[in-house]
Amino acid sequence: MKKTRVDMLFGFLGSGKTTLAARILNEYGAKRRLALIVNEFGDVGVDGEILKGNSIDVVQLSTGCLCCTLKGSLEAAVLELGAKSDVDHIIIEATGVAEPEEVMSSFAAEEFTDRFEVGPMVTVVDAPKFMKIRTMLGPFYEAQVEKSDYVILNKLDMGDVDLFKEVQAEVENLNPDAVIRFAERCDVDLNEVLDGPTSMALQNWEAHDQEHSHDHDHSHDDAHDHHHALHAPADSFVLDVPDDVDRDALIELYAKAPESLWRSKGFVRIKGKDHLVQVAMGSVEITPTDPRDRHYLVFIGDGIEPDFFTALLENSNLAEAPAS
Repeated sequence: MKKTRVDMLFGFLGSGKTTLAARILNEYGAKRRLALIVNEFGDVGVDGEILKGNSIDVVQLSTGCLCCTLKGSLEAAVLELGAKSDVDHIIIEATGVAEPEEVMSSFAAEEFTDRFEVGPMVTVVDAPKFMKIRTMLGPFYEAQVEKSDYVILNKLDMGDVDLFKEVQAEVENLNPDAVIRFAERCDVDLNEVLDGPTSMALQNWEAHDQEHSHDHDHSHDDAHDHHHALHAPADSFVLDVPDDVDRDALIELYAKAPESLWRSKGFVRIKGKDHLVQVAMGSVEITPTDPRDRHYLVFIGDGIEPDFFTALLENSNLAEAPAS
């Protein structure tokens, strides 16, 4: 029986995973029998909205992350898509706070190994911010690199050669077996991702897990503590933005945000036209997009408070001044 191919895309918030997924869909959506699972941290999804419209199945899993509250939903979605006759390749875009080992555990189960073939684990790295994010998140962030087969050092246009060489050396130290590619907006050879060999990272993890499962009898509490030691301490909330906003005031709002705000994204109206807002570790990008029924901003970070951002929204003169 031919197995359904699964490719998993990891990377911290704002690294470029959605850009990579969009490239795959745009270049191969009409050529291959693809399906996409998008997992987002928070109650409202943005990435799934961006990726719709490619005439393929898009399953959006929101709230929580693949490695905890949504693990059962992920498994159910993969099994359901794998049973479809018009799907032979599933792309999973994991949330930026997903822990690879927990996702790998799903595909190590017999019901999955019999039916699915896992391609190279891909991690997208925001290279200019790698050092800062690594210092901030430690082992959790490092695990996304260590458990990969293929690492994309992304945003080549935002850093110099010396910086990328330094990041490359750090990544090679964490994972000497990974294939490393430099990219601007994830402009890598997609055949390496879609047609690459089955995941050695998954096979190595399975062998290591089986070896240690015979040596240790972990209690539920021990397993729980280990999980949270490798889990990003993320909070999220959504604020509706029903009125037109001023672009400069919106950028100024994010300039006042604390460093603990890792990611923000959503849809707003500027001069009567809808725009996509994407903020990653202080970098703000606002681009035109298709009309939306709802306008909102999602905020993700460590210990961030809705009241702080609500007050900023209320006191920032965000609303567009009426034309005179």
